Amino acid sequence: MKELIIYLITFLVAYLFYFVFVLKRKSVLKKFPEGKEMRYLKIKYNVKITDKNLAKIANKVCLANSFILSTTVYIVCLFDNFILGLIVSVIPLLLLIILSYHIIGTYYSKKDI
Repeated sequence: MKELIIYLITFLVAYLFYFVFVLKRKSVLKKFPEGKEMRYLKIKYNVKITDKNLAKIANKVCLANSFILSTTVYIVCLFDNFILGLIVSVIPLLLLIILSYHIIGTYYSKKDI
């Protein structure tokens, strides 16, 4: 139960951080397409980023990043040994990153067609 509460708190804090410091600031949101996540979506999935859909894509990426972060923290908290938790959480972390951006990329690449 303690891990679930940590998961929810981590997710909310991470998403609120993204929301306040990325999504609500116009200057940062304009620079968002130059970030690594967006470049990956452009190159791999040919996602076309316009001013119209930038906020929606940025919101989805922020939700995905919050989910990835909170899930990784949850996995680390499951282990008593912190070092072992970090080592074990690397594989799910990589899988979550690949899967999350694949879902976002395929959604927006099919939506543009």
